Amino acid sequence: MTHTVNRWHCYPDERLRNSGDTIDAHQFRVSVMCAKFAISLKFPDSRREELFFAARTHDEAEKVLGDMPGPAKERFPALAAAYAEAEKTVMAEMGFRWSLTDQEAAILHLADKLDGELWARKHGVTGSHDCDKLQSMADDLGLGEMVMGMLK
Repeated sequence: MTHTVNRWHCYPDERLRNSGDTIDAHQFRVSVMCAKFAISLKFPDSRREELFFAARTHDEAEKVLGDMPGPAKERFPALAAAYAEAEKTVMAEMGFRWSLTDQEAAILHLADKLDGELWARKHGVTGSHDCDKLQSMADDLGLGEMVMGMLK
């Protein structure tokens, strides 16, 4: 694919809606966070590489399907489930396959949500994510202090 997808396109606050964030930029930031987290937790190189690859490509299907906004996924769970199935199909067709442990999947999820919060703050928008939930996720992974420092 040679194009990208804008993020936040349905967000009510124009500072985010017009922020220029893209799937490619988001995936890069998430992959850097995941790499830092994996190094901090002393993952073996092979697991770091798998997590980094997953983080760097985790939203590639959105280049085909578009970015389904989080509030829509929450409001219409059946639609979210169908979209998730479509994502799996598209990712497989694109050749993006990885195998993450539960811990690695939780780290990717944390980095994905944390990136959204940090991007929103960078653009003067607060309250876009539940920071207590982010902190709890980080604490559960042994990354609490690192994430606390990023959220300050």
